[in-house]
Amino acid sequence: MRKKGGNLVKQEERDNHNNETALFRYGLIAPIINGTYNEKSESEYYSKVAAMPHKFNGKEQAISPSTIKYWTYKYRKEGYDGLKPKTRSDFNTSRKLNDETKKRIVEIKEKHLHISNSLIYNKLIEEDLITKETVSYSTVSKFIRDNCVLFESDVVDRRAFVMPYANDCWQADTTHGPYLTIINKKKRAYLIAIIDDASRLIVHAQFYFEDNAINFQEVYKKAIKKYGKPKKLFVDNGTPYKNKQLNIISASLGNILIHARPYSGASKGKIERFFRTMKSSWMRGLDWDKIKDLNELNEMLFEFINDYNSKEHSSLDGKSPKQRFIEDLGLINKMDNELIDSYFLHTFYPTIRSDSIARINGVEYEVDTKYIKQKIVVKLNPKDALVAWIYEDDEPVCEIKPVNKIDNSSIKRKKTIY
Repeated sequence: MRKKGGNLVKQEERDNHNNETALFRYGLIAPIINGTYNEKSESEYYSKVAAMPHKFNGKEQAISPSTIKYWTYKYRKEGYDGLKPKTRSDFNTSRKLNDETKKRIVEIKEKHLHISNSLIYNKLIEEDLITKETVSYSTVSKFIRDNCVLFESDVVDRRAFVMPYANDCWQADTTHGPYLTIINKKKRAYLIAIIDDASRLIVHAQFYFEDNAINFQEVYKKAIKKYGKPKKLFVDNGTPYKNKQLNIISASLGNILIHARPYSGASKGKIERFFRTMKSSWMRGLDWDKIKDLNELNEMLFEFINDYNSKEHSSLDGKSPKQRFIEDLGLINKMDNELIDSYFLHTFYPTIRSDSIARINGVEYEVDTKYIKQKIVVKLNPKDALVAWIYEDDEPVCEIKPVNKIDNSSIKRKKTIY
């Protein structure tokens, strides 16, 4: 995208800041959007939230009830994009903790419940997991505050709960599957599944060879296309479930993303019970040596899921998950498939080479020569690299496809300058 006037803010930095701002604002209005607030009126909710302390980019933010009400109006009118700031602003970027360091912090906090944040910070430095130059004390302190607060109590409230209506809340998780022999090599399969809390309906489940964010998002998208969107999504703390893209997807859908207590399987009881049932009643009876590939395994899984959803469930007063889900069919929020697809697109910021090529995730796309040496915004489906779109001002302006090197072999191209 071409720079204009005195614009010194890079496109990628601006978009990152706009997304962070939109996610912060959405976090405050989500209960209103979902109708899950407990106050007597929206006005009472706005006043209560405005009276609370709020921090954004490390600074205290004073927010008035009318501002929160305005954000609600903007979201209802324009969706997630309505929460993005319309003007550019400076912002701070914080150093990130890698997964190994996060895991170590949790381990220390679990073992020493009352250890101070400063001692944890110094211990991480001693163990060469971080340095003072790369990670600040406030970054570590914020992670502990956001992820380890429940460790302060030895007793965790685990009272059982059931949502009153279908699609009030979905639970999602991953479990280890079998090893399949593919071209004389054994590969571990992982099952990603999502269950509706009220009906116990498995809205979608699928085996993959990788437990990652892209595969979970595909399962999530397929579930929404079949059964509508949930008001809340309850997930684990692993990287497939805790990433900026999933935050943006949830805000675009208008639901609330909730993360379970770190390393606490008991908090995701319903999906864990399904995994146990599946493994004991179905998985153990399969002859893994006769399964040729992942497609065949998934076809068998889909048959089991259909049977599971159709059988009476002890906790549903003799009804099947399908029957219980259908009872609330009039409350289900179905969406247009094309709109759903647009919410699940991933965003990239490639700089176009002098031969009009944009390289994204190892794939080369050919773009118009007017974008040469420009950093542009490209959105695509991470599971399908055949088509991508260039965006300008949050709108798609043209479609781009991978380079066809056979067709281009007879075309004289400019020499690439790196």
